[in-house]
Amino acid sequence: MPQLGESIAEATIIRIHVSAGEPVEAEQEIMEVETNKAVMAITAPCTGTIAEIEADAGETYAVGTVLGHITSDSPLDEVFETPLAPGGTQLLR
Repeated sequence: MPQLGESIAEATIIRIHVSAGEPVEAEQEIMEVETNKAVMAITAPCTGTIAEIEADAGETYAVGTVLGHITSDSPLDEVFETPLAPGGTQLLR
């Protein structure tokens, strides 16, 4: 679950728009979530393929929870604004 606002600690997934195996484009809406303040979209951080969705619609998740996995041919340093962790890996949240 990405950070959705300064004071938001969790959100409930309303809809999941993609399934495992589906291709996605960077910034494509993949989920809708609801906080105590608003309904917001979660978008794909990169172009790739949905490898797995770990979240369920109707469930509430804390910020930082892994909601799914995307495989991509893009170099990770082009996908994420933060430097890679040692070993060159980064979770999609």
